[in-house]
Amino acid sequence: MALTPRLALGTRLKRLAFVLVVLAALGGALGALLLSAQAFGRVTRATLQVDALFLARRPLSGATLRWRPAPPGARLPDGVTLEDIRQAYLLAYSELTYAHRSGDTTGLPGRLSGEALRGAAQVTTPATGALLLDWAHQATPLGGPDGTFRLRDTLWTLRALPGPDGWQPPVIRRETRDVTLSEHGGVWRVSRWQVTAARAVPPPPPPPLAVQTWQAVAVTDWSDWTREEWTATLDRLTPRGLGPLVLTMPAVPTLNTGRALGLATRLARQRGVGTVVAFESPFTPEGLPGRVTAALQAGQALALLPGPLAADDPLTRAALAALRAAQPLPLVTEGAAGPGESARVAAAPEPGALRRLPGAPRLPWKRRAYQERLQDLPRRGWLAPSLDALMDGRGALTPLGEAVLGAPDAP
Repeated sequence: MALTPRLALGTRLKRLAFVLVVLAALGGALGALLLSAQAFGRVTRATLQVDALFLARRPLSGATLRWRPAPPGARLPDGVTLEDIRQAYLLAYSELTYAHRSGDTTGLPGRLSGEALRGAAQVTTPATGALLLDWAHQATPLGGPDGTFRLRDTLWTLRALPGPDGWQPPVIRRETRDVTLSEHGGVWRVSRWQVTAARAVPPPPPPPLAVQTWQAVAVTDWSDWTREEWTATLDRLTPRGLGPLVLTMPAVPTLNTGRALGLATRLARQRGVGTVVAFESPFTPEGLPGRVTAALQAGQALALLPGPLAADDPLTRAALAALRAAQPLPLVTEGAAGPGESARVAAAPEPGALRRLPGAPRLPWKRRAYQERLQDLPRRGWLAPSLDALMDGRGALTPLGEAVLGAPDAP
């Protein structure tokens, strides 16, 4: 009978230990859950900031802002200072784009000051997560006294707010702004900018484009080509009447890409060969400024292929309409049909579309199916993946080249 209390006490101690272990496990799980939530929130914010930073980056291209002639008597600085002013003005837009998208406003004082900084802080607080884009600046330098510079800029802007099911309908307009920049400690900042005019610009009707007559050939990795390399490529094209030359844009365009676009377009035009600017990455609103920039750099190209389109995306469709309105080249789209397209690219037969030719397979057991596909290829209205896909360096035709170039067109 004396052992009973000890057994009862032992049982109670075991039960207490079990409860403590369960509570500790629950506390650990709850702590881990809270830490995971905090970590997830931090990762989400970091991802959003990285996306916003990528969005705010500008291509190293003079076509982002073009100077118009200054009015007579305007007091202008030297060329180096004018370039500093141009960069400072565009960086102010980059900071505003980043602040809208990420909610981080700490960078705004970098290129904004005074009235412009107060206005920017007001429209970005609280955080909106808005998508803000600007492109095709055309600025008239008005000059000013030492330490101050005025300009009048005409540009395009897009602003879209996030909604419960994606983006709300964007506001796309053509703006005119009076801008004042001030220099302090060797750094130029926008101290005042005011919208003096704004209007929506509908895209013009799509011009006709006879892609059914094309024997187009794509070229890649051409940004660093010399004049001799362009001439050699055109020498391979012209004897067989191939054209236009489709210039596939690099994934990350540089300043040299813009120069090469102008050179390629000019040399091809001298040889009677048209050029087309093409993007391989899918077209999204974020890619709109880069597409406009490339189209303006290409000068008198025949068309612009903005890249595959996502189906049923209202924001993308609105951005595509803005692309048509903001630059002069006809659009040749791929994927979902888009507004303002002049033609389409298709992998399969489609009436009036530009047929994308198949590349030769690398695996031997796929060659029979490839040969069968070559039987139904058209003589015209196609886009070849490269010159080497059609002929070798000596001009001998490949199987694909024989299928589309081996015999003259039927009368």
